[in-house]
Amino acid sequence: MKIISLRLKNHFLGWDFDEVDFSSNLTLLVGVSGAGKTQILRAILDLKRIANGEAINGFEWKIRFSSVDGNEFVWEGRFDTIETDELFFEEKEKSLLLYEKLTSENAVLIERSQEKIIFNNREMPKLSSNQSMIYILKEENKIKEVYDALNKIQDSDYVTKKSLYYKLPNKPFDFLKEEYKTLDTIVNSDESIYIKLHLVYANKLDIFEKIKSSFTDIFQQIENIKIELLINDLPRFLYRDNLPTQFRVPFIFIKEKDVAKWIREDRMSSGMLRTLIHLSEIYLSNPGTVILIDEFENGLGINCIDILTDDLIHENKNLQFIATSHHPYIINNIPYEYWKIVTRKGGHISIRNASDYNLGKSKQEAFIQLTKILERQS
Repeated sequence: MKIISLRLKNHFLGWDFDEVDFSSNLTLLVGVSGAGKTQILRAILDLKRIANGEAINGFEWKIRFSSVDGNEFVWEGRFDTIETDELFFEEKEKSLLLYEKLTSENAVLIERSQEKIIFNNREMPKLSSNQSMIYILKEENKIKEVYDALNKIQDSDYVTKKSLYYKLPNKPFDFLKEEYKTLDTIVNSDESIYIKLHLVYANKLDIFEKIKSSFTDIFQQIENIKIELLINDLPRFLYRDNLPTQFRVPFIFIKEKDVAKWIREDRMSSGMLRTLIHLSEIYLSNPGTVILIDEFENGLGINCIDILTDDLIHENKNLQFIATSHHPYIINNIPYEYWKIVTRKGGHISIRNASDYNLGKSKQEAFIQLTKILERQS
């Protein structure tokens, strides 16, 4: 999937932004704290939630995107607004879909109003008024392509969440190791990056050595990486019928030069772990994945920003990264044609190309002028 353009309004929370175009491989949302950068990423994740059957109070959207197969779609719709003091009320009362429309190559696939639903030029019987037709019809051939594309949106915030969920496989590891023996099968699986990294390590694939080499180029005091399965008690809310309550999960270990003992990931610096996850995303993510990175600089040292930003631009041919930052070093290391400058006035978020500001021709001039723009907005 590649997001081409997006327009959003949240009538319940009272904010919106006009249509914005995204670069095909990397878009850097630049702005001061509070400008709305994180809200944009959350709204993109909300689109995935809607595609999976959730209702979002007062949410209105229009997204243009292409699938892995190269087909282009426009999906738009709006939920009604229920006035309430509670932000999380969906379980009590769900918003109704006021309208929804899906088009491809000027052909209308789905058109829905409160009165009727048209699918492939045929009127359908009354269906759930709280769920998107993408979710309801996800098994239909053309709709499945859209559903699968929207489910390629991924939140990259593994480290700050510290969630065991990303380490849970869909099956026991002994089965996974036999099922996914090649790089293609691992990359195209639905497993998390943590699981994929373990599988390329366990199957001794060359790509693990490439990831390790990139990592040790950044952290030159590290001489080796390994991944071991350790017994971990699963929290009750993560329990699955096909998994025991005690289950082996992968843990990353690093070996420093002239240090006898290996260092487990929960004793690693957050910057090291986050760097390794980002490198693994670049090499192991499913083609067509849209990876959202909030505050790209969080936990990253100066020594790893150069290599990571270069890899994001040049190594992710089949991926799309949408990242936020207000860190001068990040901004200065990504060419300004990838910048989207985010400002906010009240509830309206403006997103403009760097070229709209007539920034200097050289990278340094553009960065200095951008810094002044952001200073005026802070």
